[in-house]
Amino acid sequence: MPRVMPSGIPLQSLIDILSRHTVHTDPDVVNAAASALLRIASQVDSQLALIGFSGFISKIEDRFWDVIQSLANATTSGVMQIYVDLLKIWFDQGHTDKDVVQLTEANALLFLCHQSPWIRKYAVEVIEMVGNRLELTASHLYQMLTNIDVGIQLTPTNGTRNRLTQHQRRNATLLQIAASDNPLDITLWNTWLPTLFKLCYKQFPDITAKTRQNMCARILQIQPSISAVVETATATGTLSVAKNSQRAATADQIEQWRIYLVFSCATAVPVAPSFWPRKSTATTDISSPRDLFRLLVPYLTSEHRQVREAVIEGLGQINAGVYAALMSELEPHLKVILDDGKQRNNQKPYQNKRSKKNDRLRISLMNLLEMTAHCLTDDDKPMSVVMSYIKETKSFLMDTEVQIEWEYQRLRIHLCGLVDKVYEGILQLENPSTVMSFETRLSLYKMMEEWCGYGMAAKTAQQREATMMRDVLEQCKDLKERASMTQVMEEERKALELASLSAMATLLRGPLYAYLGQKKARQAIIQFDTLNVLRWIDAMFESRESKYHAIARQALEAVMMYNQDQSILLDDIIEQCYAGNPKLEFTQGYFNALAEIVIRVENYPCHIHQIMSLALFKTGDAKKAIRKTAIQLLKVIEERVFADSCAKEYEIGITSSLPAIYKHTQTLLSARLALDHPEQTHSMLSEITQRFEHISPNSQREVLTYMLPWHRKVDLMVGPHDTELSASAYIVLSNLYYLTVKFGDIYVKETAALWSQLVDYGRNVRAIIMYLLDMGQETRNPWFLIHAKRIFVCLGRTHAFGAIMEEVIAEITPRSMVPQLKEASYRHAHAFPLLFVADAQKVLPVYPKKPVFSRGQLAMVFMVDLAIEAGAELAPHLPLLLHCIFVQLDHLTSIVCDQSRCFLINLIHSIIVRQSMDTESSQKASEIIQWLIEKEGKRLWAYENITLQNRRITSADELKQLLQRVAHVFSYEDPDLRQKWGETALKWATCCSVRHIACRSFQCFRALMPAFNGHMLADMLARLSNTIADRSEDIRGFALEIILTLTEVAKSMDDVFPQLFWAAVACLYTPYESEHTEALNLLEAVLGKLAMPKLIESFPKNWSCEFDGLQPLLLKGLQFSSAEEDTFRVLNLISLQEHLALIDPNETRLMYLLLGSVPRLLHGLDGDVVDPEAVAWSQKLVVLFEGFTDLQRILSTYPIQKRKFQQDYLKQILSSMRPLFLIKYCQQAFMFALLLVKNTIPYYREKSLLLVESLVPYVTGQMMGMSSAVNIDIAALEPLLQLVSTEYADRALSILNSGIQTTHGSQDLIWGLNNFSEAAKMTRHNIHAVVLECSTHVPIEPNIQFSVEDLSMLTGVEQKMPSTSVSYGNDIMNALKDLDDFFNEDGEPMAPPEIDITISKDLMVNNKE
Repeated sequence: MPRVMPSGIPLQSLIDILSRHTVHTDPDVVNAAASALLRIASQVDSQLALIGFSGFISKIEDRFWDVIQSLANATTSGVMQIYVDLLKIWFDQGHTDKDVVQLTEANALLFLCHQSPWIRKYAVEVIEMVGNRLELTASHLYQMLTNIDVGIQLTPTNGTRNRLTQHQRRNATLLQIAASDNPLDITLWNTWLPTLFKLCYKQFPDITAKTRQNMCARILQIQPSISAVVETATATGTLSVAKNSQRAATADQIEQWRIYLVFSCATAVPVAPSFWPRKSTATTDISSPRDLFRLLVPYLTSEHRQVREAVIEGLGQINAGVYAALMSELEPHLKVILDDGKQRNNQKPYQNKRSKKNDRLRISLMNLLEMTAHCLTDDDKPMSVVMSYIKETKSFLMDTEVQIEWEYQRLRIHLCGLVDKVYEGILQLENPSTVMSFETRLSLYKMMEEWCGYGMAAKTAQQREATMMRDVLEQCKDLKERASMTQVMEEERKALELASLSAMATLLRGPLYAYLGQKKARQAIIQFDTLNVLRWIDAMFESRESKYHAIARQALEAVMMYNQDQSILLDDIIEQCYAGNPKLEFTQGYFNALAEIVIRVENYPCHIHQIMSLALFKTGDAKKAIRKTAIQLLKVIEERVFADSCAKEYEIGITSSLPAIYKHTQTLLSARLALDHPEQTHSMLSEITQRFEHISPNSQREVLTYMLPWHRKVDLMVGPHDTELSASAYIVLSNLYYLTVKFGDIYVKETAALWSQLVDYGRNVRAIIMYLLDMGQETRNPWFLIHAKRIFVCLGRTHAFGAIMEEVIAEITPRSMVPQLKEASYRHAHAFPLLFVADAQKVLPVYPKKPVFSRGQLAMVFMVDLAIEAGAELAPHLPLLLHCIFVQLDHLTSIVCDQSRCFLINLIHSIIVRQSMDTESSQKASEIIQWLIEKEGKRLWAYENITLQNRRITSADELKQLLQRVAHVFSYEDPDLRQKWGETALKWATCCSVRHIACRSFQCFRALMPAFNGHMLADMLARLSNTIADRSEDIRGFALEIILTLTEVAKSMDDVFPQLFWAAVACLYTPYESEHTEALNLLEAVLGKLAMPKLIESFPKNWSCEFDGLQPLLLKGLQFSSAEEDTFRVLNLISLQEHLALIDPNETRLMYLLLGSVPRLLHGLDGDVVDPEAVAWSQKLVVLFEGFTDLQRILSTYPIQKRKFQQDYLKQILSSMRPLFLIKYCQQAFMFALLLVKNTIPYYREKSLLLVESLVPYVTGQMMGMSSAVNIDIAALEPLLQLVSTEYADRALSILNSGIQTTHGSQDLIWGLNNFSEAAKMTRHNIHAVVLECSTHVPIEPNIQFSVEDLSMLTGVEQKMPSTSVSYGNDIMNALKDLDDFFNEDGEPMAPPEIDITISKDLMVNNKE
C-alpha cells in the first residue's frame, strides 16, 4: 500500500485498520502498519490519515498506555512517533486547515496532561511543530507556553526553589519543564497544571472544549476502577468484600484521574448539553457540569484518602460560572453537617458520639469551600450557606474535646483559609457587617488567636499542640512511623500557623470596635483588645520567618486604615517606629507600613509634626531602604501641606552609603526644615521629646544634635513685666527640663548645647528663670534643685551670662524670702491638646517630705555650682550673696542649709583662694573652707530666735564669729565690704517678712557694725514702731532684736544721735517687761554720751502725750523683776541732775522715788550688815531730800538701822511723809505701792506687801484724821488678786478685807497699766514721732507683716498640733478660764482681759474664812 490497495474497503476504514495494528504484540506487524500509514499520508491523503490516526490514539484508554509504551520501546516507532511523523507529512504538504490544527493542539493538550514524561515529550514536540510551522498566524499554545514566566503564581517548596531558580536563570520554558523526567521538574509541572488549564480555558476556548470532551470520556473510562478502589477501602477490615469485579485503580491511575478532574472542573462552563456529546460506548454520560459534580461529590466522604483529595482538588478548581451548580450539589451534604451541629447542641455531652464519615465530610467540605471561595459573589444564598457553615464549624471547633484532637487540624487550617478569602470578598460590599457581623468577626479572631502561636495566647497554643502531638505519637509503635508522623504534624502545625495568621490579618480589616443596641439608646461597646492586637503584630515582626513579616505589615496597615478615628492608636504605632533597634524588622515594619499608608491615603488623619519628626528621624537610619522611604515620606507630606518640599535637595546625601554623609545631611535637613517651617517649632520639639525615651541609645545623641536648629528658633515671648509664662514657653521648657533630668548625665554636652541655643544673645533668659523658680515652688522636691543647678551651669557658660545674673540677683530680695505654698499648675497642660507636655515630677526621685521654698532661696541655690566657675563675675554682688547665705546657714530645710554652706565655700574658693595674690588671705580662706567642709550635713548653729525669757542666744555669737572671719577674708578683695554688707543686712532686717531671717539680719548687722547714719536709724525705728508692744510674743522678740541692735549702735558711737535717747524713752512706755528692760539698757548706753540740754531741745514734736519726765517711766519698771536693778542704775545716773523738766517736773517726784526705794532699802537691812549699795542709795536720797528735815534725818539714820526694826523704820518714813505728801497724794501713793507688789522677786514682794499694809491705815483714814476714807479704783487691786493663788494669799486677803473703799473707773490710773492696748498704741506712736525727727528722709516702707512661720512648711514634716476641740459651754467656765490666765505668772501676759471685778465686804470675809 498504497500501490496495492484492497478493493471494497474505504480509505477511512483502511486507515482505521492500520491504526489499530500499530498496537500489536508482533513488532513486524507494527512496523508494517506504521509504514503503510506513512505512505498513504505522503502519497494519497495526509489529512485523512492524520485525522484518522488522531481519533484512534485519543480513544486509547489510560490503562493501556504502559503496554503501548513498552511496545514502542521494542520497535522502531510507537504510536506517538507515528502521530508526529504523520503531522510532519501533513505540514510538509503545506496544509494549514484550522480545524485540523485545533484538533492537533487539543490532542497535544490532552497528552500534556499525561503522567508519563515520555508521552508529554511527544506532546511538546507536537506543540512546537505547530508553533514553528504556523508562527505567522494567530497565537497558539506554543506562544503561550513559551512566553509564560515559569516562576509566576508558584509557591515553591524548599526542594523545588533551587530548581526553579536554575530554570529562570537559563530562561527555560514551561514546555521544557513538561518534557523533563527530573522528579523536581515533574513536581513543578504538576503544580503548574491548574494555572495552565485556566489560561487555556481563557485564551483557547475551542481547543479546551475539544480536550475536555476527551477528558470526560477518559474520566468515565477510569470511573469503574475508582469505584472499585473506594469499595475496597471501605471493605478493608470488615467481613464484606467489594461487589464490583472491576480491577481497582492503581495510585498512578488515581493520579491521572485527578489531573483529568482538575482540567474538567477548571474548564467547565454552563453550556447547552449539546456541547457535551453523548458517547454510545459510555456507560454514563457527562453532559453538563452538574453531571460531573454529581459523579464526584459522593467521594467527599470516601475513606480512600487519595481519591477524596483528588475529588476535592478537582472540584476546587472550578470557575465562577459553575459555582452555583456546585453549591446546589453540595447543599444536601452541607445540610447534613449543619443538622449534625444542631443535634449536637441539643444533646448532653455524653451523648455526643461523632461520626467518622461526617468528620471526613466536614473537613472535605471546608477544604472545598476554601478552594472555591474566590467564586463567591454577593448572591445571598451561597454566601448565607457559607457563613452558616463557618459559624457551625467555629462552634464545633470550640468544643472542649475537639480542641485537643489533632485529627481536626486540617479542618482548622481550611477554616482559616475560608474565612480569609470570604472576608476578603465581603470587604468589597458596601456594608460588610450585614454578611459577617462584628461579633462573628471578633469571635473568629479570638479563636484563631489561640491557634496562631503568636501574641498573648502563644504559650497556651504551644502547650495544647504539644499535648495533641504527644497523644498522636503514643499511638505510633514503629520508629519510622513516628518519624513520618512527626514530620507530617510539624508541617500541619506550620500550615495552621500561617493560615491563622493570614486570616487574622484579614479580619483586622475593619473597625476595632462597634456599638451594640439602638443608636438613640445607651449603647454598649464591643471591641478588639487593641493592646493585644498590637502585641500580636509585634510578635510577628520579631519572628524569624520573613513571610510572617509581610502578614504583620498587612495587619498593621489594616488597623491603621480602618481605625482612622483612633488617634491614640496612631500615636502608639508612631511610637513603635521610634522604639527598639532600628535594624530589626519589628521597627522597620512599623515604619514601612505607616509610610505606605500616609503616602497612599492623601487625607489620612495625622498631624504634620508627627510625620515630619518621624521622617526626619528615619533619614538617619542605618538601612538605605528606610532612608529612601523616609525622604519620600517627608517629600510627600511637605508637598501635601506646604505645596513645596525641600527634601528633594537632600535626597542624594540621605541615600549615601556613608554614615558620615547621611548623618550630616540629616542635621542639615533639620536646620532647613526649622528655617522653612518656623510655625512648626513648638510642635516638632514637643514631638521629639515625647518619642525621645523610646529611641535606642545609639540614636539619641543624633536626635539631640538635630534638635539644635529648632531651639535656635524658639522665642518664649516673656516680657519684662510678665509674671506668668505663656503656654508655649511652659511646654518648651518643661520638655527640655525633662530631657535634662532623664538624659543629662548621659548626654552632657548635647543637653548643654540645647540650653545654650535657647538663650543665644540673651533671649529667653527671663522665661527660663521664671520657669525654674515656679517649678521649684510647685514640685517642692530638692531633687528638682539639683538639676536646675546643672542648667544654670550650662547657661553660665554662654554669652548671656550677664543677663542671667541680672535676672537671678533681682530675685534675691527680702520680700522674696517668704516661703510660698504654690500648688502645681496644670493650666498649660491642656492649652495645646495636640502637643506633648512632659511631667518632670515623674522622672524626679520621690522625696517623702515636701518643704516649701521661697523664690529667693531657689535663686540662691541655683547659683551655688555656678560660683565655682564664675566667682569673679559674682564679686560685685558679694554683700547680697553673703548675707543671703548667712541668714540661711541654720535653715530647717536641709538642702537650703547645705547649699548655703556650699555656696559660701565656692565663693571663698573662686574669689579668694583662686584669685587672691595675698598669701595670708588665701591661708585664712582655706582654713574657713576646711572648717565649713567639716560641717557637711550639719547646721552651723541652732535654729533659734530670741525669746522673752532668753534674750541672749548662743547661735548669735557663733554667727558673729564666722561672719567676722569671712568679712575679714573678703575685705582683702573689697575693703568696703563691711559697710556694704552692713547696709544690706539692715535693709533685710527692716524689710524681710520672714521673722527669723530679719532677726538674723540684725545679728549680722551687729556683727558687722558699719558706719551708722540717720537714714539707718530711721529705718530701724520705723520697723520698731510697728512691732513693739505687739500681742504676739514672736513679734515682740523681733522688737527686742531691734532694741538690742540700737543698744549696740549706741555703745559703739562716740557721738550719739539724740533721737536714740527719745527712742529709748518711747520704748519705756511699753507694758511688756522684756521690752522695758532692754529699753533701760539702751537708755543707759545713751545717757552717758549726751548732754541734757541737747536732749531737751530734740524733744519730738508729735509726742502722743504730755511728757512727765523720765522718772515715772523708770519707776514703772520696778514692777518687773528683770528691770529692777537696771532701773535703779539709771535712776542713779539721773537722780541728781538739775534738769527736772527732763527727769520729773511734778511735786510728787520725791514721793514716788522714796516709795519705790522702800523695798530695796528694807531688803538692805535683812543681812547682818547693812548692804553697802543700799547705804549708798540712801545717802543719795538724803541729798535729794535736802530741805525736808524730818525725812532727811530719818534717811540719814539708815546705815545704823537693824533688821528687826524694819517695820518701825518704815512707819517713821511714812509718818514723815504724811504732812508732805500723803495727806494730798495718799491715793496715788497707795496705788503705786500696789504696783510694786507685781514684782515677782521674793524679797521685793515681801517688802512691797509690808509697804501696802503700812499704807492701809492712811487709805482708810485712820492715820489721816479724816472723816472719810480714800476711794481706790478697783482695777488697782489687781496685784493683790494675783496673790490669792500664792503663799501671800492670807496677807493679800487681809489687805482686801481691811475696809478699803473702792470705786469703779472713777479716774484714769497712773502708769498706764489698766489698758495694754492704749499703752502699746502710745509706745508705737511715740517711736514713730522719733522717726520723723531722725532726718528729712522718712521711710515710706509700708507696715510689713511677718509671714506665719509654719515649721511643717519649711521641713516638709507635718507637725502634730494639740487638740483644740475643748469648748467652754457657759459663762462660768469662760470666767474660770479667764482666771487661769489672770493668775498665770509664767512669762508676760498676752494683754490681760478687761474683766469686771466687784469686791464686796461679804466676799472678802467669805474668802478669808
